Formats: sequence, structure tokens, C-alpha cells
Amino acid sequence: MFKWKFKNIPILTYWDLESIVSSASLNYVNTHGFKVEVKDQEVIIDNEVLDLDYIINYFTKIHKRFSDEACKPLFMVINGELARLEVRGENYYKLCQVLNEWAPTLIINGIVMHTLKENPITEAFKKVKYLRCNGIALDTCTGLGYTVHALLRRGARSVITVEIDENVLELSTYNSYSKCLESSEVMIINDSILNVIPEFKDNYFTTILHDPPRLMSETGDLYGQELYKEFYRILKKGGTLFHYTGATGSKYRGLDVLKGVVKRLRDTGFEIVKVIEGFGVFARKS
Repeated sequence: MFKWKFKNIPILTYWDLESIVSSASLNYVNTHGFKVEVKDQEVIIDNEVLDLDYIINYFTKIHKRFSDEACKPLFMVINGELARLEVRGENYYKLCQVLNEWAPTLIINGIVMHTLKENPITEAFKKVKYLRCNGIALDTCTGLGYTVHALLRRGARSVITVEIDENVLELSTYNSYSKCLESSEVMIINDSILNVIPEFKDNYFTTILHDPPRLMSETGDLYGQELYKEFYRILKKGGTLFHYTGATGSKYRGLDVLKGVVKRLRDTGFEIVKVIEGFGVFARKS
């Protein structure tokens, strides 16, 4: 179990910095819910106070580097200084935004975990569009919790969500768009879905949302029939499943990923409800 708690550390977007350096006076609430005020050469972000010249110098240094990037970085305000919202270690994790009004996207080692073509929240709702959500839902790859939010809004009574990477969960605690993970209706398990799924009872879930990383050698089991058999076992009769495949990497070693997923789900016993090219598969347990 992972106990999720929002850090409530002020976050500024690239566009916030752009506004700050170009305005003598500001007073607004940014898209992450933090009050931004500029007055008397000071920048006040909630209770944090930064020197305006410091922000101008900081933005001048980063502007050239990030101005042409599709996904702009986010910045934490800690002890009067700015720091990138990222985690560096064995892997490199960062949150970034394509547009100021969109929710952040997670990128791990340069691989985009959400879409850059639309608001990730909008994409999450597309993943639940044809799902039956009136009981307990399983979300197999938590990420930033956007699919959990969509499942709850769709009508799920509760959601069990599984995330193998604790760094992803930790990063999400800085993201105001991930606050649904703090809900009492959500249980977070920090482990691989492959490890925990045998522990779930037969016919337990009404909904399964499977949103795995793109198919690579190390993620192959997340696209395998053994896992699909477990999905079938734990899903109630009439329950629905969505399997995300995405457009990126739709071909893997010459194989059609979406076509392979559809075949294995059907061979497992699922009824295929809808196939969306470049996106995923909706299925039902008859």
C-alpha cells in the first residue's frame, strides 16, 4: 500500500515565468492552483517569496533551451529558489506541459508516458468511454492517476490502482492534477500488476483499465496471454476491459501490436467490443 499525500509545494509553469518577467504587476491563481503575485520587486507564490531579479536571471538562462521544446518543464518553489520538477537516479523522470491549461505529462528516460497531442486528462476519459463503471475498478498502471480520475468520474465505486515505480508515485504527489489519488475510494499498490494479480478473487472487478508502457522486450509480459487470462478470471461476467496500445510503437519487431492484442484477448474468451486504431481495444467478459 502506498499512502498518497499531496505535497502542496508551489509549482510554476514555464508560462508563469514568462508572465512574471514581462509584467511589472501581477495577481492571479495559476493552473496548478497557486496564487502568483508580483509587486515591489518581489514575486510571492503562496507563502514563498522570491526576488524578481532572481527569476528574471533564471528565466533568461533557461528560455533559449526550452522555448522550442514541445513539452515545457515545471518548476518547484522551495526556500525562495526554483528547481525543476524531476527525479534523477537510475532513471530520469520529469513532468512537463505542452500547454499551460493542460495537465502535466510524465516522461521517463525520454519516453512519453502520456500523449503530447491533447490534454492527458482528455485522453484518459477516452479510455473509459465504453467501460461499465458501476462497481470496483482495477487500474493496472497508475502513472499520474489520470485514468483513476476518469474511472471515478465515470461511476466506479472504488478503484484499486497498481504502480510498479515508486518514483512515479512520488513525483505525482507534487502534481495538483493527481489529487484524486488521495481519495478514500482509491487504494494504491506499489508493485507490479504481474505480482499482485494472482491475489485478487475470481469475478471481483466490474472494470479493468490496462494502460501499460509501450511494448518493448522488458514489458512483453504486460501484453501476454497469461496476464489476459488473469484479467478474465478476476473480471465479473458482463464486466468490461480497456487495453491501451497507442500509436507509438504500433509495430514491434515487424508485428502489429494492436492486432496481436485483439487476437490474444479473443483467444482468452473476451468479446471484442470496439477496436480503435492507434489507441486501444475495448472488450467484455460475456
